[in-house]
Amino acid sequence: MEELLVGLLGALLETLAEFVLEVIFELAAEALSGLIDFPEWTSPAASALWLAFVGAAAGLLSSALFPHRLIGMSVALPGISLLFAPLAAGFAMHQVGKRLRNVGRHASELATFRGGALFALAMALVRWWIVGFPH
Repeated sequence: MEELLVGLLGALLETLAEFVLEVIFELAAEALSGLIDFPEWTSPAASALWLAFVGAAAGLLSSALFPHRLIGMSVALPGISLLFAPLAAGFAMHQVGKRLRNVGRHASELATFRGGALFALAMALVRWWIVGFPH
């Protein structure tokens, strides 16, 4: 029973660590998008492809900076962060977008639930592919 609790705690910590890392990268991307004049995407598909590409690039960068799993212990459900981190990041970016719109600023597509979750999913998939499961 104790091993199960440790494994679940490890999965929760892994998800939380990836979520924090993804939110940091997303906020940096949001800040950079304000400095760079990107074209306004009229197509949701084009916007989704761009966010997935940028998320994958952020996953490559984070894998180069942190070439190991963020939590070293074995987890009960490996890969659970592929589900929970994008949901949490999407919610966080939705809140960022809502706050920006409330103060009268323009929020990019990244500052929506869909945009944040897509960015985080692409980033998490690339990290999972490169870093992989613990051995």
